[in-house]
Amino acid sequence: MNAGNRENQPTLRQRFLAAVRSGELGRPEAHGVELTITEFKAFFPEDNRNYLGSFLSGAALEKGRLQMTHTQYVIRLRKGVYRVHPDVFRPSQGAAQ
Repeated sequence: MNAGNRENQPTLRQRFLAAVRSGELGRPEAHGVELTITEFKAFFPEDNRNYLGSFLSGAALEKGRLQMTHTQYVIRLRKGVYRVHPDVFRPSQGAAQ
């Protein structure tokens, strides 16, 4: 991404949510869409590897919380495996657009 053109580029969060919603990233499982950190990094090869490595853990809901926010919209299942919060797929949900 060209540093001089960042304001016109979608954020990683926006690109991640668009890819998940379109079915390009993640796989449907019994309780929702799941993905691994390895799949995530492979899908966004042009982004900084260090940033990618912390992105999903930073977007994970804290233990005991169920409601997503605009910055927390994945659930950590185990090391390196995440489930996308089901509210991400609701059209009326404005918190994680």
